[in-house]
Amino acid sequence: MDLIRGRLLDPRGRVRFESLDVWLETHVLDDTELWTGTFEPPGASGVISGEVFRLVLDDGRAQDVLIEYVEALSPHASRMLFRTAGLAHSPSATGNRG
Repeated sequence: MDLIRGRLLDPRGRVRFESLDVWLETHVLDDTELWTGTFEPPGASGVISGEVFRLVLDDGRAQDVLIEYVEALSPHASRMLFRTAGLAHSPSATGNRG
């Protein structure tokens, strides 16, 4: 996993969190870059698993990500586990359909 900075946008494009440290793992399947990783938003976030956000990295890459799991670290801190949104878990779901 690589550590990179980024920001999280809500579905309307508003910034939800700035300057996040994002632990990112990338995989390429059928010419599509898939992301998985984690980040720890500052304070209590109000983000719940199942929500989709836009993750914009400082290097210019951006994807819609699904929050898969919210792990409570303390009463005021959490870790978000995410993956690329809109793709089924099956690798065959990312193939070209012409």
